[in-house]
Amino acid sequence: MIKRLPSCLTVGLALLTVMATATACNSLPDSLQNNAQGQGAKHLQTVSDWKEAGELPLPLESHQMVVLGDFVYLLGGWNETRGPYADVYFTPLTPARTLDNWQATSAPMPLRLQHHAVVVHNDALYVLGGDNGFWDNSTVSDRIFRAIRNTQGDITDWVEVGKLPQPLTIHAVTLIGDQVYVLGGSNTFRPGTQVVDTIFTAPILPDGVFGEFQSLTSFPTSIGWLTATAVGNQIIVISGKVEFSPTRLTETVWAADVNTDNQLSPFESVAVTTPRERHATVLVDRTLVVIAGGGANGALAMVEAAEVDPEGNLIAWMKLPPLPEPRYAHAAFAHDGYIYVSGGFLRYGSNETSRQVYRLPFGK
Repeated sequence: MIKRLPSCLTVGLALLTVMATATACNSLPDSLQNNAQGQGAKHLQTVSDWKEAGELPLPLESHQMVVLGDFVYLLGGWNETRGPYADVYFTPLTPARTLDNWQATSAPMPLRLQHHAVVVHNDALYVLGGDNGFWDNSTVSDRIFRAIRNTQGDITDWVEVGKLPQPLTIHAVTLIGDQVYVLGGSNTFRPGTQVVDTIFTAPILPDGVFGEFQSLTSFPTSIGWLTATAVGNQIIVISGKVEFSPTRLTETVWAADVNTDNQLSPFESVAVTTPRERHATVLVDRTLVVIAGGGANGALAMVEAAEVDPEGNLIAWMKLPPLPEPRYAHAAFAHDGYIYVSGGFLRYGSNETSRQVYRLPFGK
């Protein structure tokens, strides 16, 4: 299990760089100070500023963006013009590291979706859950779809390969080996929505179909718009919304071990960060990078990183360069030493969505 950060680190995680942490926490063991400064600085030495890296084919929020083979895929999302989309676009990864030559796939997703989850496994894309909008008659999906690209990157067909135990949206999904874990979310997305504390797991079978889902021990709180990231044999959950209305955000970072029988140890609080929801988290080597999101008083631009050491301990949070503008409900992925961020809402109280793609070198 990841050990809880010492209290002098957790008090101001979102505000301190690694060097400031070491100065403020003189009582820490030398080994921990050296680890925080040495491992974290290894990445920071090569981090510059975010740069423009192209535009999406249309402005979007609550979309997904993932790498599969030599291509980046953009799936679904919402904007004020048409609401949720079923469209899927792809663009090749090029030495220029720009994402702007988008093409629509031959087959869109079977449903118009936002707040869906997407994972990549054995050279296939999987879409799990999601919803079709925020209104009284909106629906939430329990369906799981799979697609395989052809040699040109196109997707010509989607196949339904399973169902979630219940309809879910604003949930988190992560993979460890062939095992999928689905955490939190909501069964509805309309006025009066409530978030849930459920955790489910199922294997992806050799033929690409989902096996039977099991219900695991409940999460410590009901939660939605969280992120869940597998690091080794652990799952780390960062922040989220613990009440939908009135909005109540959490600052907590939780962690659980994955046992040999695919069960989870109880999630434990191991750190805190800036309270937020609709953020993005990516993993670079063993460094978690938390990107922007919706804070208590508005959209955030801050970007923070924390190293997970070989023993599974969360070392310290450090500031990275902020996004050029605040952002929430965006998408992000890490690939080949760079972090990419796309789309999202720009501010509270506005339906304006972004087409912009930014990239940050990290770990090169």
